[in-house]
Amino acid sequence: MPLETRYSDYDIRGHVNNATFLTYFEMARRHVWARLAGVTQDFNFIIAEAHIRYVSQAKFGDPLAVDITTTEIRNKAWVWTYRVVDTRDERLVAEGSTVQVMFDYGSQRSMPIPEALRPMLQGA
Repeated sequence: MPLETRYSDYDIRGHVNNATFLTYFEMARRHVWARLAGVTQDFNFIIAEAHIRYVSQAKFGDPLAVDITTTEIRNKAWVWTYRVVDTRDERLVAEGSTVQVMFDYGSQRSMPIPEALRPMLQGA
């Protein structure tokens, strides 16, 4: 997924701020979830963990993209991994992962991943 960086993504030195990568991961999740579940705003999962490893700098104007892959599916949760790259040369900028937990907002409790969603997650 191509990323459209914003002025607010950069620090005073023109580098993409480290906290911005969590937003890039979120943008990728929204994109994939819309494709998998057909919704763009009503997410019935929460983030339980987030990890980022910074590999190289991204500077103002660098064309970036993020790849997202499902790497593990559990009973109530799954792991998505991310790679942010510079599209000019596929240079790795950052990589990370998040753990999503299916969540019932009515009961405020985690819930099992629906069986119909499992094959879709495997294909992501």
